[in-house]
Amino acid sequence: MDLRQIEYFLAVAGGESLSTAAQNLSVTKPSLSQGIRGLERELGVELFHRVGRGLVLTAAGRALVGPARQMMRSSAAAFNVATGTADEPRGRLDICSAAHGLEGPIARIVADFRERCPAVTVRVGELPQGATSEQVLADGACEVVFSYWPPDMSALSTKVIGVNEYWLAVPSGVHPDVWPNGVKPAAGEPVSLTALPDLPVVGVLKHSRARLAIESSLQAAGARTRMSTELAQRETVGAFVFAGLGMAFMERSSLRVWAWHSWSVRWPRDRSRPARRYFRWSRRSH
Repeated sequence: MDLRQIEYFLAVAGGESLSTAAQNLSVTKPSLSQGIRGLERELGVELFHRVGRGLVLTAAGRALVGPARQMMRSSAAAFNVATGTADEPRGRLDICSAAHGLEGPIARIVADFRERCPAVTVRVGELPQGATSEQVLADGACEVVFSYWPPDMSALSTKVIGVNEYWLAVPSGVHPDVWPNGVKPAAGEPVSLTALPDLPVVGVLKHSRARLAIESSLQAAGARTRMSTELAQRETVGAFVFAGLGMAFMERSSLRVWAWHSWSVRWPRDRSRPARRYFRWSRRSH
């Protein structure tokens, strides 16, 4: 097999149609199809199911994705060494990040990296839904992952790069009687987890890590809450709070998006147990 065949395979394995992949690679659609067929003949396995006019990875195709990506990266590294550019890194750095981690420290880290390595293009994509950091690193989808929890595999190194706070968002129109002793705190005033308003909670799905972290902190403080609405998309929580469906524990970065709405925002006083942290994950050097 040659690298051109591998490049063809990865272009289509990434979910692009044959037409789009051919256009991006500056080849004709028949040439792309022939290259993939040639790779399948050489390997003796089918890499794609032909479904209508589309291609879907077979089990063998999925198994090849990781090694194929590693081959392309190794080839780029070898080229840099052979051409004497190893001292000035070139190529592309692929990063996967949780959606809400794309702001703040991650943007600053990428900017610092680009300043030191201007010849390297950085591509940042979202961590695929349902995928773990271990999985995306193992299959070569990226080289660095930014996420909220440390990995379980000892082969990965981690570094804490910051703390992401949760704040309490409460619809501004609620009656003061929902607060303990009927006293409504001023906006921005700290609120103890044991003195939350008597309102239902708008939150993410029960088994999400974000909700588990929040409920762990509430349980440790002895606070009891009840759910109003469970949402699969974290970014929609603010709209439901604004509609008056209840209070929510929201990431501080998310609250900035809704800052112009008529909300009451407070941070919990019990800040000794941060519910979530940013982590930078990468492969451990061998």
